Amino acid sequence: MHSEQRCLLIGNSRWHWAQRSGRGAWSYSHGQPQPSALADSPPLCAWAAVGPVPDHAVLSSDRRLGLGAIPLRDVPPWLGVDRALAGWGAWIESGRVGSLMVVDAGTVLSLTRISGDGGFDGGWLAAGLGLQLKAMAEGTQALKIPNAQEPSPGDGIPFPRDSCGAMRRGVIESLVGLIVRAQNRDPSPVWLCGGDAPVLEPVLLNEGLEVTHAPDLVMQTLVRLVSPAPDRSALDRPWNRP
Repeated sequence: MHSEQRCLLIGNSRWHWAQRSGRGAWSYSHGQPQPSALADSPPLCAWAAVGPVPDHAVLSSDRRLGLGAIPLRDVPPWLGVDRALAGWGAWIESGRVGSLMVVDAGTVLSLTRISGDGGFDGGWLAAGLGLQLKAMAEGTQALKIPNAQEPSPGDGIPFPRDSCGAMRRGVIESLVGLIVRAQNRDPSPVWLCGGDAPVLEPVLLNEGLEVTHAPDLVMQTLVRLVSPAPDRSALDRPWNRP
């Protein structure tokens, strides 16, 4: 019998795990999709998905967390559960005072504005770092896709001379420019998460933005919802409610 417990978020390109040991501490990991890992997984406290869901008995519908379980106000039915988790979690952690912007730098870069009363207030979506690099490589004859996570010799140069460095620099600047543009329209604290956050954070700080890097924001919020807490009202509703 497993003494650990697990939560899972199935993303577009990665799977995100939260695991609690027998001592009660939660740890977080992020990696490539591994359906085979479900066979030996400890019981899932909860799971959610924005990406393809494999057919596996451990992914039972009664443990699937949907938008109805997340106490974010004014949520439209089309919103991704990951954006709702990140938005509500950032608002709670920020002390529930004032509006904020959640930047999730994943497969898609999402900017989600959260109002001062903890409600979804719109946002922007754009192709993320890896997706833009892939599009350039697949849409041209000569360009090759660089590793999105590995630094390039041209990373510290304003105008790199090599093509891979130029591609990375161009995409990073475009993503940072998007975030800065949003901040110019509505200045507010930025909460940053997602796999490409470490690449964007230093550039955003150099732009003078107020940034809180919370790499496990989505999974920590999921755990908050399924763990014992003073306010359990959200769990009185079915987790998979539309």
